Amino acid sequence: MKKAAVALTLLLTALAGAVGGAGLYSGYPEVFGIHFVTAEGWRMSVGLLPGAAGETPSVALSLDLVLAAGTIYSDGGETLDLAYYAGAGGTASLLRPNPEINGHAMLGLEAYFTALKSAGFFTELQLGQRFGLAPVETGPFLGFRAGLTLR
Repeated sequence: MKKAAVALTLLLTALAGAVGGAGLYSGYPEVFGIHFVTAEGWRMSVGLLPGAAGETPSVALSLDLVLAAGTIYSDGGETLDLAYYAGAGGTASLLRPNPEINGHAMLGLEAYFTALKSAGFFTELQLGQRFGLAPVETGPFLGFRAGLTLR
């Protein structure tokens, strides 16, 4: 397990440099995931969805775009920078008994600590519309994430 954690950390660090950033997150509906971000504001995510009683876990694929971002607080790089971002995206979870897709808007906060230079801790809220494919149904979507991004 320790070797797997070290390998995952090295992989994320290498990919962060290659695509602009990479990180880990947890939240709802995905309980664990990895994401990759580009300098242009695109974020690609792969997350693990838990299965209901008797069901196997599934995978969710997301593509989001940050449309606006800015600084809320900065102490001049001494300790902390706090930033916001807003955007839109979509998620598909098709490898499950009741596949669904959703479109959502997102709003997030990210804190950068000077001591960690390239690491940002974030929390994000997603609101949108969910479309179930089997059975065909629709309803509101609410999701959230919290995690770490290495840039």
